[in-house]
Order: sequence, then C-alpha cells, then structure tokens
Amino acid sequence: MKLLIVEDNSVLGELTAELLHSLDRQAQHIEAITLVSDLQTAMLCLPEHDVVLCDGTFPLSHNSRFVVEEWDVVRLEANRRGIHFVLYSGSVRALDCARESNTPALAKTAATEEIYAALMSFAQPVSNRGYRELAQMTEKEKLAGEQHVPSL
Repeated sequence: MKLLIVEDNSVLGELTAELLHSLDRQAQHIEAITLVSDLQTAMLCLPEHDVVLCDGTFPLSHNSRFVVEEWDVVRLEANRRGIHFVLYSGSVRALDCARESNTPALAKTAATEEIYAALMSFAQPVSNRGYRELAQMTEKEKLAGEQHVPSL
C-alpha cells in the first residue's frame, strides 16, 4: 500500500511517517510513504496512492496565521478515485464535519496504533465482507463490463 500524508507541519508529518513505518515493520503493508505539506500538491500526488492521511487545517499561505479547512477537496477526489481517506486533525470543526459525512476521522491526540488501524481498515479481505456488499460489487463489475468473480 502506498500512503500519502498531507500535513503542513513537516516535523509532525515526518514523525507520523516514522512511527507508522516502525509499527508496520513486521506486517509490511506500507510499501511507501509520501509526505506533502499542502492541498495542491496532495491533489497532484493523489493518483499514485492507495490511502491518504490528511490534516484538517492549512495556512492560507506560507507563514500565514490564518488557516483554512479545505481538506474536503482531497477527500472528495480520493473517494471518487476509490482511495481510502482518513482525516487526522486538531480541529474540532473538521472532525465533526468528517464524522457527519461518515469519513474516518482521528484527533491529533490519537495513538499511532489507532492511526495505523484506521489506515488499514480499507484493506478488508473479500471474505470478511457481507453477502450484500459482495452482491453490490458484482453488480458494479457487471455494469463496468468486468468479469471477475471474487474468491471466498
């Protein structure tokens, strides 16, 4: 899995990447981690990744004291592309907004194990999915012209 971390605080981004990499050392689910510090770069890098861990607030410009909560643009594009998105924020407003839209969201006080679990939650084996979900997947594949039968 390729992970994109979107965090304007480079020290926090690097520390989070190191802790996740360390936690994943035995399982080796994380193939690569890319760190970006702004939403524009995140949008450019998004297609190359399977999972996004995104901060909820960003400065309007470099060294700005004003922040914006435009992370939802990245979430919407990630969802459109089938990329798992997890919000990781210190903003109560951003966390509430994410939860209202059923987006996985963690406060910045979350333990590394919680973050890792949220990131890995998308990689659910087909055998753990319910019958209804399998039927929906099969119907979508038929509509798309695909002839794949999931193994159980």
